[in-house]
Amino acid sequence: KLCSLVGDSLRVGGYDDIALTIIRPWLHHALVEVLKNACSSSVQRADDSGDDSIPSEVHVRIVDGTDSVSIAVLDQGVGLSEDGMKRAFRFAESSSLKRWDRIDEQTSYAMVRQPLESLGVGLPLSRIMMEMFGGNVLISNRAEGD
Repeated sequence: KLCSLVGDSLRVGGYDDIALTIIRPWLHHALVEVLKNACSSSVQRADDSGDDSIPSEVHVRIVDGTDSVSIAVLDQGVGLSEDGMKRAFRFAESSSLKRWDRIDEQTSYAMVRQPLESLGVGLPLSRIMMEMFGGNVLISNRAEGD
C-alpha cells in the first residue's frame, strides 16, 4: 500500500517516519481542480483535431519520495504557453470563453453549476491551500511524445 490516510495524516507506505498533515477537503479541492483542467485540455485537443477523436486519457501517479509525496496528473492536452502557465495561478484569470456569460445563468443554473467555475480562482486557491502545509501545485508542459 503506497499511501494511507490515518486521521488527518497521510502515511507513506514503506516509510514509518513520514506523516504529512493534510486537510482532506483542501487536498480534494486541489486534486479536483487539477483533474478538471487536465480533462478539459484533453477534450479541447480532441475537439481541435476536427476528426471526432476521443479525448486522450488522463493519468494520475502517486510518487513517494524520501520526505514528500507527489501526485502527478498527466494529460496529452493542448498545453500552455509560458504566459498561460503564469496566468493559471493569478486570481480572476480564466481562459473560459463563457466566463462572464454565466451571470445571466445564476438564477436558473446556479443549483447545478459550481459557484466559482470559470472565474479563475480554482488553481490559485489550490496552490494557497497546498502551500499552507509546505506543498505546492505546479504545472508544466511535457515534451511531445512523453
